[in-house]
Amino acid sequence: MADVVVPRDLQARFTAPADIAFATFDARDGTTIRWAAVAPDGARATVVLLPGFTEYVEAYFETIRDLLAAGIAVFAMDWPGQGGSGRYLADPEKAHAWGFEAHVGALRRFLETIVLPAGTPGPLTLVGHSMGGHLATRFLEEAPGLADAAALSAPAYAVGVDSPLPPGPTRLVVELVVALGFGESWALGAGPWERQGKRRARLRPLLSSDPERAAILERWAEVNPTLRVGGATWGFGRSFVRSARRVVEPQRLARIGVPVLIGSAGRDAFTDSGLHETVAANIPACRVLAYRQAQHCLFLESDAIRGPWMSALIGLATSGRLPAA
Repeated sequence: MADVVVPRDLQARFTAPADIAFATFDARDGTTIRWAAVAPDGARATVVLLPGFTEYVEAYFETIRDLLAAGIAVFAMDWPGQGGSGRYLADPEKAHAWGFEAHVGALRRFLETIVLPAGTPGPLTLVGHSMGGHLATRFLEEAPGLADAAALSAPAYAVGVDSPLPPGPTRLVVELVVALGFGESWALGAGPWERQGKRRARLRPLLSSDPERAAILERWAEVNPTLRVGGATWGFGRSFVRSARRVVEPQRLARIGVPVLIGSAGRDAFTDSGLHETVAANIPACRVLAYRQAQHCLFLESDAIRGPWMSALIGLATSGRLPAA
């Protein structure tokens, strides 16, 4: 945290927990991946926290504090191309990828070389939001035996009407644009962070109905330019579209051998929440908790929504069992 500026007048709940430590490791492709870890005395379980698209660990300090208070050790990782991790292009504000295999591989290396060797206590639960939930699902399909459970907030298996990613129906367009050599160019609606102020203001209420929590991502980015991402490239959009087709295949979902809890936001404009029940039906042990009044991010929602979600997540993380129907 030494090189990260704390926003002025930030409420204590949004600040870094005491003793949280940041470090980096190199993914197989050489990209530097930033991660953080913190544990309470006598921890009884472990969570690996995986942020959503363009997000970073700092946005989850309140959630990390709640997990610590419940006796849960927390590891968190910034995905390649965002947060404090390395970028794929010279312009650090472009979220780019040539495929999500690198993201899944970075998570696997994180667990195998850092999290598990640390002697993590109790069940190990992957906790992913939005794109982080999508990637966690792929990881569970492709790397069995490394996690004991998963809790996924608004997992992005398909995009919604206000998603920052190119929508699924434009798959052929995305493929064509990349084939024409524009894979590293901004996708529609994306651009430099400084020019996205009006768009962020429009989308903020769709992130959460709680104004203070909805603003937390922007507050950290305002004073820390290195955390900023202005949006996706066409290459990233193609990576998402291709991965979205694979991750929901029934035969792949059937491979998941751990309990999975999905928190589905009823008013989600960024992802297609209608897919959550379909996905859940193909995972051997899965339950969907529907929050009909929730906007996209359950971790940033009002206490009336966030509280029950956090309680269910903590119950799963500490017991390794899904909540009763």
